[in-house]
Amino acid sequence: MSIITQRGNLAEIVVAKLAERIDSGLYAPGEKIPSSAQLCEEFGVSRTVIREALTSLKVAGRVIARQGAGVYVTEKDVKTLNFEISRIDDIRSAMQILELRLGVEIQSVALAAQRRTPEALAEIARAFDYIENLDTNDAEIEARADFEFHLAIAKATRNPHFPSFLDAVMGEINFDLVLKHRQSGRTYNAYLKKINKEHAAILAAITQGDPKAAKQALIAHLEESLNRYRLMLDEPAGSQAED
Repeated sequence: MSIITQRGNLAEIVVAKLAERIDSGLYAPGEKIPSSAQLCEEFGVSRTVIREALTSLKVAGRVIARQGAGVYVTEKDVKTLNFEISRIDDIRSAMQILELRLGVEIQSVALAAQRRTPEALAEIARAFDYIENLDTNDAEIEARADFEFHLAIAKATRNPHFPSFLDAVMGEINFDLVLKHRQSGRTYNAYLKKINKEHAAILAAITQGDPKAAKQALIAHLEESLNRYRLMLDEPAGSQAED
């Protein structure tokens, strides 16, 4: 058992150790790496730390997740975008990912409005209807449904890199969504109505094939959260509003 005791960001330490094993060939290209539970036990860290480390490795192109099959070392001839996501602290991490996400999704909704097919529109509408009719108090389920709406839009771009990007940073995006969904009482009910209204505006703009309106609706949807995080960190609020 290799319990991590060093000071510093635990996820970054795990990333370094796993990357070293990949570089040395201990985890060979195409080979499945140990499960999250096994890594938690081996390194003596939480599942959250392992999830953050794997997210960084995915985005760096070192590993790839296969639905229902686990995480595998990327084949050597696969070319990927090479950058890492590492957590500074919860709120700052959420703000940083949301800044990146906003930039990507502004283009995503615009392309979706230009390129949407009837099938893609139907998928976005299904995701929208699912959120509207969702009856649960589980923040994780609500957050996943919220994410699926944005993922359907990314798929409508007909550029596979948009949904791949959202999938790659799902762990960090999910934190942001769960944080927003964990509210209560009338405030929470009002929040849900507001979110549904914002989603409806995005869907309407994409349906009408209006890229500019789609961008404006997306900005209105995400920028409030971004500015809330900035205020928490005493950083000046910004605006992505177009001229």
